[in-house]
Amino acid sequence: MSDAFPAVGHKYLVDFRAASGRGFRVQLDFASEASLTYTGIDAQGHPIPDSSETVDITVTPIRDLLFLVTWQEREGTTVVHLEDYRMNTIITNITEPPGKAGDRPAFSTFHGTMSQVA
Repeated sequence: MSDAFPAVGHKYLVDFRAASGRGFRVQLDFASEASLTYTGIDAQGHPIPDSSETVDITVTPIRDLLFLVTWQEREGTTVVHLEDYRMNTIITNITEPPGKAGDRPAFSTFHGTMSQVA
């Protein structure tokens, strides 16, 4: 099994969809095995203003070309990806912090297809 993370130095466009049909598009730019910049992408394929953030990531190899990638965003959102570079798919689980005291955190799961763009 090769543990080398193939995303380093590359950018990927990912189209995520939930079972409900709700979805979003994002570009993932992997600067290193420890740093990722994500940017929201609109329906026309353009970056969404003020939608980028660079985060510290943890990458754990699962099997050949399958990796668990995790991070926490500035406002407290936690993201867990299962990234399959053999099938070009990502499953993401996102937990957003509660909006008000006493609220439960919001949890969402999306399945995505990815294509390397750089």
